[in-house]
Amino acid sequence: MKKLLALLLAGIMIFALVGCNNAEVSEEADNSGYSEELDEAEDVVNKINMTYGDDETKITLYKPDGAFFSVDAEDAEDAGDIVIMLADDYSWDAEIMGYKHFEGISSNEPFVEYYFDGAASDDYTFYEQEAIDLGIDFEGKPVKLIRYTYKEVDDEEEYKACFVGFEYKGTEDSGLFGLKITPSDEELSDDYIKDLFTQIFAS
Repeated sequence: MKKLLALLLAGIMIFALVGCNNAEVSEEADNSGYSEELDEAEDVVNKINMTYGDDETKITLYKPDGAFFSVDAEDAEDAGDIVIMLADDYSWDAEIMGYKHFEGISSNEPFVEYYFDGAASDDYTFYEQEAIDLGIDFEGKPVKLIRYTYKEVDDEEEYKACFVGFEYKGTEDSGLFGLKITPSDEELSDDYIKDLFTQIFAS
């Protein structure tokens, strides 16, 4: 009888220990999940300070709805001369930067050369561009939407992209500053691009 009682007590103790371990594992899982959510929330970059032009004009970019800056939070204050932005659903990506054009030399971007000189790089067998005024200003500069379609040499596929931004003039160089947007599938509407620019530049 004593042996039976001892066995029963041993069994109860084993079940109790297993239960405690399961509770600890469950608690650790909950805490780790919560920690990951906090880390993600802390990594959201809501604004980035940049400069553009040879006179280093300062500008602040704000995170728009439905998109995010693909930089680490600790790098947000010094993102350099280019910032990558992605749509939450990855339907488009964009480069935010200044594109210089000085004395007929552009920054290796065909839409800049075409905008200023009406010419495109020899790297393209086909190039077509249309620039329209969006009817809004940024610090007194009219915001333009430049849509362009091109085909690269030795490439059968035709690509479409667009730029939205403004023309600037520095003491030594001039150019365009804004977003070069590449859609993944469907073309973005003028109103969508206009709203995106307004949110980022808080104009």
